Amino acid sequence: MTQSIETVQKREDRRVRRTKKLLTQALTQLLQEKQINEITVKELTDLADMNRGTFYLYYKDIFDMLEKIEDGLFEALDTIVSMHEHDDVSRQAKPILVDLFRFIEENQEMCRVLLSPHGDMNFLHRLNEVVREKCLQMWPNEAEKKDASFEYHYSFVVFGCAGVFRAWLNGKCQEPAEKMAEMADTMIRRGSLSV
Repeated sequence: MTQSIETVQKREDRRVRRTKKLLTQALTQLLQEKQINEITVKELTDLADMNRGTFYLYYKDIFDMLEKIEDGLFEALDTIVSMHEHDDVSRQAKPILVDLFRFIEENQEMCRVLLSPHGDMNFLHRLNEVVREKCLQMWPNEAEKKDASFEYHYSFVVFGCAGVFRAWLNGKCQEPAEKMAEMADTMIRRGSLSV
């Protein structure tokens, strides 16, 4: 079972969730057109059809808003990964990949802009670090983790998966998450592009 950003924020009042959702949708739309540092609070709130005072009830500035959205995504991702703590990812990554593809599908608009040229490069770096840490925790063979080739293998897998996620998002997630997870798992195990 995956979580969306809204699930992580479930404890908030319905009106607060609705307001934040409208602001998030407006930010997502603006990030499709321009860099985060080019977006003003005024244009964001105009697009969301609310006043600037409402924005400042929840966020210090646009960067704070984006950071809080990313924090919500990472909290949900951490929950997904935690459900697979006892899986042997060195043998089969498909179960965790299915959940990751479902998560991306449920949050595709925000994921698409965060992984786009207008997105936040810190998001990709942070995602890489989180995945690296989890892979090291979940990888059962300690000797393999200390081998110099492990870092290359890990980089190949993580950046390859990021490329697959991007391509799938750019194609508007046409294929089912399960099919994409199976394809990614096959690529990881074969270590090549031939599927």
